[in-house]
Amino acid sequence: MNVKTKTTLMIALFFCSMLAGCAGDDEKPSLVQTGSSTVLPLAVVWAEDYQDADVSVSGGGSSHGLNALLNGETDLADASRIMKNKDYGKFDDCDDTAVDESTGSTSTPCNGVLPVKWVVAFDVLATIVHPDNDWATSMNFTQLYSIFTDDNPAAYWDEVPGMESTAPHELIEIYAPDEASGTFDFFFESVIEDWGKDSQVAGTRLESGDGVYHPSADDNVIMTAIKNNPYAIGYLGFAYVKENPGSVGLVSLDGGSGPVEPSLSTVADYPMARPLHVYTDAYADNRGDVEGYISFALSEEGQQVVDEVGYVRVAMVNSELLESQKSMLND
Repeated sequence: MNVKTKTTLMIALFFCSMLAGCAGDDEKPSLVQTGSSTVLPLAVVWAEDYQDADVSVSGGGSSHGLNALLNGETDLADASRIMKNKDYGKFDDCDDTAVDESTGSTSTPCNGVLPVKWVVAFDVLATIVHPDNDWATSMNFTQLYSIFTDDNPAAYWDEVPGMESTAPHELIEIYAPDEASGTFDFFFESVIEDWGKDSQVAGTRLESGDGVYHPSADDNVIMTAIKNNPYAIGYLGFAYVKENPGSVGLVSLDGGSGPVEPSLSTVADYPMARPLHVYTDAYADNRGDVEGYISFALSEEGQQVVDEVGYVRVAMVNSELLESQKSMLND
């Protein structure tokens, strides 16, 4: 290499180090997002639309996502339930009493991770049956308890309280989320008194081992199974119902004030409406990149995705919560 060529190369390298646009400087940061199958449809679209990072998205359930966050294996943990002490309890060096189980928040780190909860949308948890089912179009919590718990469960539809003379003598089959799912937790928190406490009054039909409860981590599998089984019942997030109109029958739920059909317009009155979360790490080295993504999810563009997917915008349920979260991001 002659002196002139070497000088030219040195000048080029100097300007490359000083100016944007050289190879590597324009590379986007990479983020990993995993967890709840309910949040997954949102995460997939957000990841596609977000321009400031390459986001790798996967499901696996809320417990999987929260565990991955505490293990340092993900940047964003999707959860359809709040964090609980049982999540900290999976790690020997973490305080399994540190999480406020009324809010899902904590000020105590675990494995060097300090979880921060963000509410990104609201969901209606729908109980679903076969579209030809005309005897279980409206149910109450007593009836759900008799089907889904191991406390003297109804084996046949005509054994469900209040359906003795209207339902067929056919075996009930349950297709629903597995134990790693936040949807599983939320459903049974609504159905079983003192769920998750020492005083819990019953177990789940899955725990009974009678083979009636067929668990799946894939909500599409649940939808297909119920669509093809006239005597099946299950539950899942409303977005999957919206994606498959007419495929299943929706069960109105009576929480004591009369039956309410699950829909986006009834979220304020429906007995099993819930927030959807993304948890991040306040101590993360890439906190700015992560919070940039959260800021996008809470922006007008990100909340339009919530509408499109079939969930409810944060502002429609709690506008103050939306503004307080945006303020946290700006601090």
